[in-house]
Amino acid sequence: MEKTEPGTAPERISVYLWEKEKDFQEFDAREKAELGVVTGDESDFLATHEAWRGYPRVHLSLEKIRGIPEEVIRGVVQHEIGHALLHGKPEFYKFLFSEHLQETARSAGLDLPLLQQLVYLLSVTLKDEEVVRLLSEWGLGLYQNRLLDYLIEDSGEEQQAWELIKDMLALRKIAWAVFLKTLLPIETLAGSGDPESSPLIDKWEKAYPWLTNRERADLRAHARFVIELPFKNFQDRLEQAVLGLISNTAL
Repeated sequence: MEKTEPGTAPERISVYLWEKEKDFQEFDAREKAELGVVTGDESDFLATHEAWRGYPRVHLSLEKIRGIPEEVIRGVVQHEIGHALLHGKPEFYKFLFSEHLQETARSAGLDLPLLQQLVYLLSVTLKDEEVVRLLSEWGLGLYQNRLLDYLIEDSGEEQQAWELIKDMLALRKIAWAVFLKTLLPIETLAGSGDPESSPLIDKWEKAYPWLTNRERADLRAHARFVIELPFKNFQDRLEQAVLGLISNTAL
């Protein structure tokens, strides 16, 4: 597997500490409107990162992290700085849709809006995986382990959604991308030899008891497939990951 190189450190990194989540959301909405940025609707991140203005910016909501264990907060901060180092350029937030990708998506019933959603979800997942891999190589895997352990939640709402869409091929692909958000970094830690990754995998397995054993095994196998994909750059890796998920008949 090719390593993600940190490259040259950005000349500047802006870190915003927001006392209230509402203030950040208003700022975020203004920036998106001014710059024409479109993202997913997720709002449950403990912190966020972007480079819409040409340099990395990290946003940390003090309201959201209040009461969270210190080791988890340390993991959050290290994770976002990792994003700033690895993904601190606008190119990581602009996605290409080749004709081959669009044709493959259409064959699975994914129209362009669904394909855009799938690409966005997997882009977030791949960037998280790259950060966890880098931090693990730097000897900082412990705090990513603590962060991932914290992020594994009761998946009752996901189960309800899954029951509604599991027989719809296109929407099922979207669901698998959501499930990979936490699993891909976990499998990366496991592959790095992190001694605490086994309990983390067990906890993830127990969080999805409503998936069959075969489904969980197939998803874990696909996560390892994505981790080992050869790639030239992030856009190439992202397209391969999307094509791989769409084409995987086991999922």
